[in-house]
This record gives sequence, structure tokens and C-alpha cells, in this order.
Amino acid sequence: MKHIQYDGSTILTSDDVADAVIEYAAALAGGDRADTVAVPAVADDGTMTTTKILIGPSSEIVVEDTEEDDLEVEQEEFVARLRAAAETFGHAEPIHADTRSDLTSAPEQV
Repeated sequence: MKHIQYDGSTILTSDDVADAVIEYAAALAGGDRADTVAVPAVADDGTMTTTKILIGPSSEIVVEDTEEDDLEVEQEEFVARLRAAAETFGHAEPIHADTRSDLTSAPEQV
């Protein structure tokens, strides 16, 4: 399970859903586009719910792991649709803290 931090709110959802949301957000930002996404989530009382969020180029979304692994949200169709939509804008690769790269240098001119 993971938490999606968005606009002061916390959304509890599955690893795959959270990862797909952040990948889609990166793709939308790269295309200078926005979209509304209904995120399958777990409510405070443990029931399934949906949380709608607006994702755009200026969205500040944080995804973090949580210890709540017993409430896995199975949403394979949602994840597949979101990842397919992200592919229409191109794929943005995340930069990982354990990957060493010089982010301060300018790209080489061709």
C-alpha cells in the first residue's frame, strides 16, 4: 500500500495505483496537459472509495510507502488504462536518488 499526498490530503491506495498515478502525472506535465482522475482508494473505515483529483503540470504529488499492506486495492483495469493514457504523451523516466547522474550539466548539442 502507498499514500498519495495531494493538496494537503492523503489517499491510501495500492502500490500499482499510486505508481500509475505518479507516472501519469509526469506524462501529463511533459505534455503540458491536465486531467481529472478518479483514484480507487481505501477510506478511513476500511471501505473502498474513489477520490477524484485534478492532475496537471503544476500538480505537487508525493507517493510514499505505508505499512498498511493488508488492505490491497486490486485495480488492474484502472492501472492499465492510466498507463496506456500516459503512453500517449510519452514516457517520463523518474530520477531515483540511488542513480548517479550529473543533473547540473547542460545537454550536449548535436
